[in-house]
Amino acid sequence: MTVFGLTSEYVIGMAAWCLGLALAVRMLLMIRRSGREKNGRMTLANAGLSLWLLLTVFTLTELGFAIGYDRTDSFSMSNVSRKWYRKYAGREEKWVQWGSGEAIAYRDDRPFPKVIPDGAKHISFLGDSFTYGHGINYSADRFSNLVGSQLAAESPGGFVVTNLSRPGADLFWGEAWLKVVFEAGVRVDVVVFALNLNDIESFHSDFGTQFSKIERTRPDFFLFRDSYFFNLIYFRLRQARLPQLQKYYDFVREYYSGEPWVAMQAKLRDLKKLCSDNGCEFRIVIFPFLHDLDGDYSFGHAHAKIGDFCRGAEIPVLDLLPVLQPHAQEGLVVSPFDAHPNERANRYAAEAIRDWLPY
Repeated sequence: MTVFGLTSEYVIGMAAWCLGLALAVRMLLMIRRSGREKNGRMTLANAGLSLWLLLTVFTLTELGFAIGYDRTDSFSMSNVSRKWYRKYAGREEKWVQWGSGEAIAYRDDRPFPKVIPDGAKHISFLGDSFTYGHGINYSADRFSNLVGSQLAAESPGGFVVTNLSRPGADLFWGEAWLKVVFEAGVRVDVVVFALNLNDIESFHSDFGTQFSKIERTRPDFFLFRDSYFFNLIYFRLRQARLPQLQKYYDFVREYYSGEPWVAMQAKLRDLKKLCSDNGCEFRIVIFPFLHDLDGDYSFGHAHAKIGDFCRGAEIPVLDLLPVLQPHAQEGLVVSPFDAHPNERANRYAAEAIRDWLPY
């Protein structure tokens, strides 16, 4: 159970702390009143009240961030970001299971249909946190749901649009769950994989090591580990100096010039064949890194490589770089600390995807 997205452990702990503050100030005031004739007691009481006032200011600040501040960060490391997940995304998550197989967790404002109505086209979106809607409070504002709403308005009952994305998902994850869906006999007419440029990481021999180094920066001291305000300040200062984050995009850029790119092409061909063997069309949407759209975008070569490969492999591809770059000055990211696409970026993406779909 959560209150304002806060865990029950935090609520109980904070309630106990506030009760302790209330008892402390009462005791200090009693000491102060009884010590008017004794300078030692007055000095002690006044020092205690000054400390109490400082702790109260910190507590009110902490409560303000715990209750009223809901912001994600790119790697969802802070407690505030995790609270956002419990408060918004977590509440929309559902599970679907076919037979005795493993259940799939997905986030959506509607149930995943196990049977597609006759005459309706089923379009399924797959991808990572960009497709999941990291930082988007309501799934109805994601590009996949916006496309679904537009199709429903154009042709009521003519389309079923689903989203089986997960934060951190990659092409291997998408392949695994497509096999589950196909083996369950669920008809899919079009699979749209929203490709994030860092999906290439899973094809590198060091895959996971960068994130494991980032994970090791989690604090052990309880004040930074279990709070919201102090935990957020900790990560803002810590990650600003973390080499793995400062050089993260340099690593990704290099991957498109080596073996990871060769392996990624092979996996894209595998996904196309998997879809084709099941009577489904496989399509790719390329998302740019939105934080880097101003000025000289440094990942243009990666977009060109993916686009050229897809066209050569006869995989329909939509590059969102020319769609989103003209709007860079409008603000397309969730926040300065979260480079995921916000609601505005999702709207632009949805308009382009709708025009690009084959129906």
